[in-house]
Amino acid sequence: MKTYKLEINGEKFEGRVVEYDGINAKIEINGIIYKVKMEHEFGKQIEHFERPKRVLTIPPTLSGKADLAFSKPGQVRSPLPGIIVDVLVKEGDEVSAGDTVVILEAMKMESEIAATVNGIVNKVNIKKGESVLEDQVLVDIKENK
Repeated sequence: MKTYKLEINGEKFEGRVVEYDGINAKIEINGIIYKVKMEHEFGKQIEHFERPKRVLTIPPTLSGKADLAFSKPGQVRSPLPGIIVDVLVKEGDEVSAGDTVVILEAMKMESEIAATVNGIVNKVNIKKGESVLEDQVLVDIKENK
């Protein structure tokens, strides 16, 4: 079926319509199939999204992103697209490498995202309940040298 270019929270993706019957659609984005129901009412379009019921669970550290050379030390990034369940630090907090700084729900599983370096939290870029994309910088830590 047809492929579309999508922009979600400023990030660009390529999505593909797998099936469409006029109301229900199956859309593939980043290899994940989403069920979408669209209702037309007086020219308005209301969309309902259903997450996949069965997905392959991949630990965040094995997400397939090997290009960490572009990451700066101290940047805590999202390993997968998901929703922020909790932010455990605030700007100015001292953290050690391995300390949990964010809890992320991805693929119906909660993951603890840890600080990558020892240092002081310079900036928190996310809030509880916010949707994030893979590789998005969640927390920036100024590394202690």
